[in-house]
Amino acid sequence: MSHDRDGEDTKLLAAGDHARLLAKYEPVIIGRCIAELRGHADADDVAQDVKLRLWSELARGKAYRVPFRVVVHKVIGWTLGDHFAGRPTHGPLPEGWDPADPDDAYGELLDDDAVAAALDGLPDGKTRQVMELHYRARLEIDQIAERLGMTRNAVDQALHRGHAKLRETLTGG
Repeated sequence: MSHDRDGEDTKLLAAGDHARLLAKYEPVIIGRCIAELRGHADADDVAQDVKLRLWSELARGKAYRVPFRVVVHKVIGWTLGDHFAGRPTHGPLPEGWDPADPDDAYGELLDDDAVAAALDGLPDGKTRQVMELHYRARLEIDQIAERLGMTRNAVDQALHRGHAKLRETLTGG
C-alpha cells in the first residue's frame, strides 16, 4: 500500500502538482497535529505551518531522496518541536537535510511510532504529559518543568513513575 502511495507521490512531484500532493497529506498533517497537541486550538495553526513549510520547499524545487511521506512526517515533527520550544514554526526545512541513507529515515519514523504506541498505554495525567514532552517533543527536564509549572524534582519523579509503568506494561509484570 505505501509502495503505491509512494508511486503516486512521485508522479505528482514530477508533474509539479504540489497542490494535489499537499491536499493528499492534509488529513495526516492535521490529524497528527491534533493528536500531538491534544486538540489544542494551536493544532490548526501548527498544521498550517507544516503545509507552508512543505509548500515553500516544493516551490523552490527541493528534491528528496526518501519518499515524500517520510518528508511529511519529519516536517511535522520539526514543526511540533519548534512549537513546543516556542520557536517560529514557519521557516524552511533545515539546510542540507537530505538523508544519505533512506533506511535511517524509515527507522526514525518507525521509532517515533513505537514511542507513540508505548506512551498511549499510559493513563492520562501529569506522568503521561511529562513522558510525551520528554520523548515525543524531545524537551529537556528543565523545559518540561517550566512548561508544566512543576519543579525539576517533580518532573524527575514523573519520569521515574512513567518508566516504571512502561516497564510493567511491556514486561507484563
